[in-house]
Amino acid sequence: MSLEHHLDLVPLAADLRAAGGHKPLVASVDRAAAIGSIRDDLRNAAASLRIIRQMQEAESDRPEIVGGNDDDATIFGALFTNAIILYARATFTSGARPALLGEEGLSADDKATHDEVKTLRNSVFAHYGRGEETEDGPIVRDAVVRSFNRNQYRYGVYTTRALHKVGLGARMEALIVARLAQIEAKLQKLLDDVETRLNDAASTDAALGRSLPQYEFDADKFCASRGAADHMRTRMSSGELEDTDYTTAVPKPAT
Repeated sequence: MSLEHHLDLVPLAADLRAAGGHKPLVASVDRAAAIGSIRDDLRNAAASLRIIRQMQEAESDRPEIVGGNDDDATIFGALFTNAIILYARATFTSGARPALLGEEGLSADDKATHDEVKTLRNSVFAHYGRGEETEDGPIVRDAVVRSFNRNQYRYGVYTTRALHKVGLGARMEALIVARLAQIEAKLQKLLDDVETRLNDAASTDAALGRSLPQYEFDADKFCASRGAADHMRTRMSSGELEDTDYTTAVPKPAT
């Protein structure tokens, strides 16, 4: 019989929550799961900003396209919006997961960038606004132009939108590096707490201990493809899974 097993504690926590039992363990697993998805949000936000920067560098010599029909500009805008929304979701908007990243520990520059992103998310990206308070000018400019020419009045309604902000993007990249460092500093303690809470709960609840094998981690259900699942199983078996941030030795039985 193989001694190898991999338990998924998220469905265990869901079942315990529904039954109203072992609340400290449930809360601990919730925090551990949250720190993982928060890290994923921040990594994807950083990737969006990196792609914008790389595309700009590759196209620095291309003539400017005027008129709003540049597909690359649309991509820049989508990536920048994605970065803003993901950073906000990871750090200050409320939702179903615990809030684990506050504003404490940020440098003055990073705190200023955080505040700028917060304002933009709330007043421009999640809700309409012009973003006139941004450091390098508004995001949106609107104009209703009344013209008189050849004895006729004409009206034109115009909008121009900055699909991304180069300076803010660079500042956000630095901020996200600091945020990911905060996560790494918290992660070990959070996972140590899960281990402690699980051992405490199992030691006082024999039924819980007996139920654990039913929560065996299923890579096929977890992954989006068979190839990804096979890769994950191989890495888990070798002990070299990406983002395996915590390991604990199985204690030797008393002799």
